[in-house]
Amino acid sequence: MTVATKRNFGHLALHYMPGDEAPARRLLEILGATLVDNGPDPGNDGFCTVLLDGDTANHAENIFFLSNVKGPQLAIEEELRSRYRGAASVAAYDEALVNAPESISHIGLRYRSFDELEGVLLALEAAAAPGGELEGRISITRYKARPGLDAELDARIGQSPAFKGDERPAFANHWIQCFVRTDVCGYGILAFGQTFELDYVADGFFAEPPSFGRPKAKAS
Repeated sequence: MTVATKRNFGHLALHYMPGDEAPARRLLEILGATLVDNGPDPGNDGFCTVLLDGDTANHAENIFFLSNVKGPQLAIEEELRSRYRGAASVAAYDEALVNAPESISHIGLRYRSFDELEGVLLALEAAAAPGGELEGRISITRYKARPGLDAELDARIGQSPAFKGDERPAFANHWIQCFVRTDVCGYGILAFGQTFELDYVADGFFAEPPSFGRPKAKAS
């Protein structure tokens, strides 16, 4: 007998290095998350639950957990940072995080309105600016929606202070993709940086299954 089931995304465990609790929490707050101190020693143990959508949160799905790196992972992180500091392979990886962030492991967050994504991008810019609370800890790469498919969305992007006008097109129709590279928190090994992808998907996206990748140039 087949039993009907429903599966949702549960959680992803994020970590930060010693001394990075405050910037890690601040980055997640700017991204729009709600942080709940509900560890064994709330407010003192460095642990919190990160609600991606606080208005609908049930604390069982659509969440991150955030805590500090400890034990064996901390030893590995420190050894990797020491051994590979200045290595050409790390420099190439850093370049890929900027120029081809979609090709590197990342965490994707979807915003339900253009206005919300725009506000987050502007807040990130302010935090990353000289003197900002995350100066030197984050960088942003933006991909605008493919032009010519949604006149209203094209106009919003063209008028938005969060976009500079020189962004390359996204990897699917009706989609805005913005990649935030950071070293303040992430999942897995943290030594080489992590990436959050911030998306807005316009209604036209849902008309048919998406086709990903760069549009191929037509033969002349």
